[in-house]
Amino acid sequence: MPEALLHVPEDLGRRLAARILPASERVRLSAYALQDAGLGTDAFGTRKEALAAAYALGYLLHRYYFRVRSTGHDAIPTRGAAVLAGNHSGVLPFDAMMVATDVFRNTWPPRLVRYMVDYFVYRVPYLGVFFRGVGQVPGTRANFDGLVREGHVVGVFPEGAAALGKPAHRRYELYPFSHGHVELAARHGVPVVPFGLVGAEEQQHMIANLAPLAKLLRLPYVPVTTTFPWLGPLGLLPKPVRYFIEYGAPITIDRAVLSSVRVREREVERVRTAVRDLIRRGLAARDAAAQGRS
Repeated sequence: MPEALLHVPEDLGRRLAARILPASERVRLSAYALQDAGLGTDAFGTRKEALAAAYALGYLLHRYYFRVRSTGHDAIPTRGAAVLAGNHSGVLPFDAMMVATDVFRNTWPPRLVRYMVDYFVYRVPYLGVFFRGVGQVPGTRANFDGLVREGHVVGVFPEGAAALGKPAHRRYELYPFSHGHVELAARHGVPVVPFGLVGAEEQQHMIANLAPLAKLLRLPYVPVTTTFPWLGPLGLLPKPVRYFIEYGAPITIDRAVLSSVRVREREVERVRTAVRDLIRRGLAARDAAAQGRS
């Protein structure tokens, strides 16, 4: 595979940032401290050039396309590790991109959300290399341990990738949460910061899943939406719906989850309930904005 296809060109990030980002955001990008482990990357493969290019695109989408409104940023620690956990939807993971952009834009020094990404992403040509370049890692316990030890904010979607294909009749209904995030947070003694995101449920509507093709390609689903595949790749472009993101108070996980199934289930439900409540706040904020009350 040609090396040039695997890497963002050395100056592309800088050129995009200079063209797209206002001066204040270029300062923010420069302030992000990448711990260079050699050859211009950190221990997880993050590259400053790739990050600059991704942030320039994320900034455009965050400010002008999804017009994100968010509250509760004080819940995100200014230093040290934390787990960021919330709901997932929208066919394609623009919600993850907007949460990461929102956190980067609203913390100082800027904090990069490192998502635990389902491993199928790294089987897709070029995509896995891009994800590593912008700081995202396969969702393994070893990666989680390493990120937390180095003090990063780790993003998780406890509903799993299947929630991206949530049908319209289950809009804003949370799927069951996996338990790995509470066990790992307890093991490392780091807080879970819940968030609720409103808007992504309306950006795309999946009307069918081509399950045989998905199985063949080893993907969680292959969507059929109202626009895809009928309009080709353009059919994957989401509607420019407004996003509302609500962050909640950090949750300290009881270390007894490591030895008790009952406590583990209780702690998972605590996080799930917090996310559900934040979604309700986001829906109320959206209703208020639509009625001109905010």
